[in-house]
Amino acid sequence: MLIANLVEIKTDQAQPGTSFELYGEYGLKRGWALVAAPSLSQAVQSPSKEWVLDEVMVAARRKLYVSESVAVSTQIGGFSIPNSGEQRDRAYGVETRIAIGKSFGDKGWLNVEAASRSCGEAGVGGRFDATLGLNLAKNQKFIVKAFGDGNGCTKAIVRSQISYVRPLSDRLALELGWRQTLSQDSTRADRGFVVGLWQKF
Repeated sequence: MLIANLVEIKTDQAQPGTSFELYGEYGLKRGWALVAAPSLSQAVQSPSKEWVLDEVMVAARRKLYVSESVAVSTQIGGFSIPNSGEQRDRAYGVETRIAIGKSFGDKGWLNVEAASRSCGEAGVGGRFDATLGLNLAKNQKFIVKAFGDGNGCTKAIVRSQISYVRPLSDRLALELGWRQTLSQDSTRADRGFVVGLWQKF
């Protein structure tokens, strides 16, 4: 599975920016899968109009338990994040994650993930993802999710997103959505449209 999202980011205090996010998961044998999630942005991390590298994560995921309606997996990987406005100055760490998924048959699914991150001098940080998916007619989907964003170490940001996913073919689907910041204590509130493509291998 490969998901590519282009996100428009608007705030009340700055010019709009754009973020490009990739998430890829490739299944291996014996319940293992490789996960990669790089992201780029323009006028988000800094006022520059140039595209810059944001977070990059590479991990391995392993299924621990699978039944007809419940799946549990764990994941460990490494990540790299900008340490300052200078792209050459980056911080590196390790993330461990556990995920629990619940299927409701033809109606939809629920997935909850929690992660712990080693953040060097910043100590230990955390992230979470909660996703509720509803299956509609003709393989269409309506998805609601809340997730910890930022880098999980020096930024504690919570965002919500609603999306509509419509198949274009047996292997390709189009995603249209809206993303909104929920926590605004130390960061500018942002929101924007999400356009994405889902590709099945």
